[in-house]
Amino acid sequence: MLHTLCYISNSVDLWQSPKLEEFFSYVKTKNIFRNITGLLLYNEGTFLQVLEGEIDDINTLLSKIEKDERHNQITVIMHREINHRFFESYQTGLVLYREEKYLKRLKSKLQLPDISKYSQSLKAILQSFTYQHQSLAGA
Repeated sequence: MLHTLCYISNSVDLWQSPKLEEFFSYVKTKNIFRNITGLLLYNEGTFLQVLEGEIDDINTLLSKIEKDERHNQITVIMHREINHRFFESYQTGLVLYREEKYLKRLKSKLQLPDISKYSQSLKAILQSFTYQHQSLAGA
C-alpha cells in the first residue's frame, strides 16, 4: 500500500552548501535503495520533506527521522495512503532557496495538472512553504 509522509523540522545548526550536498547525496542513495521518492527542501534551518513509498518503509524511515539529532521539532503535516506517487519520476530532489534553477523545477512540477486530493494537498503545502520563504528572503 502506497503512503506519503510530509513533515517539517528545524535543523539544530545552520547547514552550509557542502554539508547539505553531502547529506542530500546520502538521503538520495538510501531512498533509491528503499524505493522511496519525494522531495527535500531546506532554507535557513528549516527542512520540509515529502516521502512516498510502501507504508512499512515510510514508517521505518519516520522512526529513524524522529531519532535523528541533526534536527528537532518534527511536525508531521501529512501521513496518509495515496493512489499514486506525485514525485515518481522526480526521485528525491533537494531544493535550496538560493538556487533558482531548483525553485523553477519545483514550481513547474507544482503546475502539472493533477486533480487528486493528495496532489492538491501537496501543492498547497509546498506552495505555502516556498511562498513563505521567498517572502522572507525578499524574492
